[in-house]
Amino acid sequence: MATDDSKNSDDLLSRRLSSGTGPSSAASADDRSSGSHLEDTQAFDTFHDDPGPTRETPVRSTSAPDSAGAAAGPGGADRAPAGSEKPSLLSDEEWALLGGGTAAGAGAAAGGATATAGTKGAKTKKGRSAGDPDRSRDVDVPGRSRFGVLDVIGTIWITLAVPFVLAALAVRSVASGLFLLFEYRYRPGFPADDYGFTADDRLHYGSYAVDYLNNMDSSRYLADVVLPNGVPLFAPEEIAHMADVKSLISLLYLVGVIAAIVGVVFALYLSRRTGPGMRHGIRWGATLTLLAAAVLAVLAVLGWDRFFTGFHALFFEQGTWQFYLDDALIRLFPAQFWMDAGIAVGAIILLASLLLLLLSFIGAGSRRKARKAERADTR
Repeated sequence: MATDDSKNSDDLLSRRLSSGTGPSSAASADDRSSGSHLEDTQAFDTFHDDPGPTRETPVRSTSAPDSAGAAAGPGGADRAPAGSEKPSLLSDEEWALLGGGTAAGAGAAAGGATATAGTKGAKTKKGRSAGDPDRSRDVDVPGRSRFGVLDVIGTIWITLAVPFVLAALAVRSVASGLFLLFEYRYRPGFPADDYGFTADDRLHYGSYAVDYLNNMDSSRYLADVVLPNGVPLFAPEEIAHMADVKSLISLLYLVGVIAAIVGVVFALYLSRRTGPGMRHGIRWGATLTLLAAAVLAVLAVLGWDRFFTGFHALFFEQGTWQFYLDDALIRLFPAQFWMDAGIAVGAIILLASLLLLLLSFIGAGSRRKARKAERADTR
């Protein structure tokens, strides 16, 4: 170290580390207050060729002395680069001063960097900070259900298919020999035939009419049914009306089958891993079916004759569905039969709709929990 003052025989580090009250301490205080310590520190350099600024060109630092790297002083980065080995002649305090900071400051800076890294890691793991809005909707999370175009079409199809499928199943259940057996033999209070048909006669001849509605035969199937005396059982007007009824029921069966087949295809597509599932369509379809059945039930209860007449007027031409009391269709299927058939159809639709509605909620909670777990794992 170069100095002209004979009083300052100690080096700069000795003056800084000494705690005496002599002239050297006062000089050190004066130097620190005036900023000359930076100049002396700059001049004290035995490990670098660059002597740094001289007294004629003092350089002052405005950074805090304990900041890591910022308070190293002029040329500090050149004198003590990061990762350089500490000379054995210097103590830790001296090496820290030459490096531009203190051990406490370096530790604080390292701790701050660690805390910052920990905060960033926590934020990355969480996916968002406490004050940020939920950004999960903007991220394509694996396992999340998304409604695409086919998803919407499939859900609407299933919703509209459920009423037709249930109606077709209910009508097919009533248009059967089992329902005829119940009505003619086990239904309490079923009206007897005033023109001589017994319960066995009704079951025998009525089975022809029901079979005709469900088979692929033409109207000649009914034309060939005769009484024991050889007289045809059904009049031509009755056969024509049964043909109209068969066309209507066949159309309902066809719509129900197509709706069920396409609905199964859409259900398989909607049930994929990232799909929304088919429970929405089933739930809405069951709800729609219940509402429609409730409206029809209210109309039937308020006036059965008016409801029966309005139904036939809606689907059949006027004058093609009204017969005499001694005609075979009236004798086999009196008004009580159609009332019981309507109640049976409504009960089947009601029970099936409630069952579908219940099934649509099964597994929804577990699937929702699984999706939440997947979203939490991706954050």
